[in-house]
Amino acid sequence: MAISLDESDRKILDLIQQDATLTHQEIAEQTGVSATSVWRRIKNLEEVGVIRAQVALLDPKKIGMQVCALINLRLVRHGEDTRVEFEEFIASRPEVMECYAVVGSYDYMLVVVVPGVEDYEIFLSRHLLSHHLVASSNSSFTLRRVKYTTAHALR
Repeated sequence: MAISLDESDRKILDLIQQDATLTHQEIAEQTGVSATSVWRRIKNLEEVGVIRAQVALLDPKKIGMQVCALINLRLVRHGEDTRVEFEEFIASRPEVMECYAVVGSYDYMLVVVVPGVEDYEIFLSRHLLSHHLVASSNSSFTLRRVKYTTAHALR
């Protein structure tokens, strides 16, 4: 369920999506509301789940993660038990950065980031394709990142 956001909430969220290290006072100065109000608003946005976490975004290349693959895959069967088991398996795999349940020719789309092609082959053959629920997959390797953002446009 979507949460109703006023203009001050949107401004605060825009700012902290760009820099979560801003102090309440710095946010207050840029939004025109008091630092106390900023604190209360952020606390409320955390409590209702709008703000899920504050994290540091790393540059994958600078930490040796050179290969990014997009994997579309099909499951052998469908059902709630299959979905739960497969999604728990995917959640446990550190190589999988994102996983989407999709409609169309495939059941899921994964974003996998690893140090090298050999690491990708190990993940694919020893883990993903050997999982009893995976019927087939199709991989594409990225050449370069054209756009990447974690910020949602709040209008």
